[in-house]
Amino acid sequence: FYYHTKKLKDELQESESALREAKDRAEESSRLKSAFLANMSHEIRTPLNAIVGFSDVLASGGTSVDEQQGYVDIIKTNSDLLLRLINDILDVSRLEADRVTFTIEKCDVVPLCQQVLASVSQARKSENEFIFECESVDLRTDTQRLQQVIINLLSNADKFTRNGKITLKLEVDDEKRVATFSVSDTGTGIPLEKQKQVFERFEKLNEYVQGTGLGLSIC
Repeated sequence: FYYHTKKLKDELQESESALREAKDRAEESSRLKSAFLANMSHEIRTPLNAIVGFSDVLASGGTSVDEQQGYVDIIKTNSDLLLRLINDILDVSRLEADRVTFTIEKCDVVPLCQQVLASVSQARKSENEFIFECESVDLRTDTQRLQQVIINLLSNADKFTRNGKITLKLEVDDEKRVATFSVSDTGTGIPLEKQKQVFERFEKLNEYVQGTGLGLSIC
């Protein structure tokens, strides 16, 4: 009877501990979803307001050609931002549902990286100097996804660096057959105690900087 009672007590304690952990996970999940919805509402509304507002100005007429071009540029920039937001949300949904598929093919990494560096610098109208350090290598990889990861890392570095240097580096270990990509910058950096957070979904270390908090999680 004693051992039977002790066994039941132990099982109850284990069940209680499991329920407590499940409750904590559910509460954390709810908190993240609430934060995500609030963040998305703000992030989506910002480019939409710009698109609608400047479209109305264009439609009303009475502006010069130079002013019209300026408004068109603003609409284009905010349209691109909105598209990136939606694509990030879709990518996170696919990752959670384990529905991401990869198309593996031969990829010449050096021109790919050079193209990505140029496109990020131009798209963000960056004042930073982008540097590429590499070893020539052919990989078999999903070119589109590799490009997406590098763009996200470079864009994040550019966001927190002012008039500095951003370095994309590729190192190859032939023995282990491993290629390592790294992005370093001369920006503000990440406090040691917060470094684990940056790859969590919906996490933003600076709430005043534009973004979904999804880019590094997707990486």
